[in-house]
Amino acid sequence: MKQKLVEKIKQAIYEWAKQYPQVELAEIDVYPSPSGVPDVFHVIVVAAKGFESWDQADREDDLYWFLQKQLDDSNDIGISLLLTLTEEESDKYEQVTY
Repeated sequence: MKQKLVEKIKQAIYEWAKQYPQVELAEIDVYPSPSGVPDVFHVIVVAAKGFESWDQADREDDLYWFLQKQLDDSNDIGISLLLTLTEEESDKYEQVTY
C-alpha cells in the first residue's frame, strides 16, 4: 500500500513539473516519515535546472498546494517534510544530514 502512495505522490510531482518548462527534475525522493505515523511522507525534489531563480519558499508553497489538489481524494496522505532543492542545495543538504 505504501509503495502505491509513494508512486502516486511521485506522479503528481512529475505533473507539477510539466507546468514549468524551465524545470528539469534530477531526483525525487518520497519515503515514509520516520515518525512511524501511517501514510505520512517526506518529499524531496531536486532540479538540475529551473529552481535557481525561483525562491525556495515560493516553489515549495506552489508544489504543496498542487499536491493537495492532486491528492485530494486521498485524505489520508500527509506530507511532514517538503523540500525543493537545486542540485547545489541538495549537495549542501546531504553534507549536513549524512
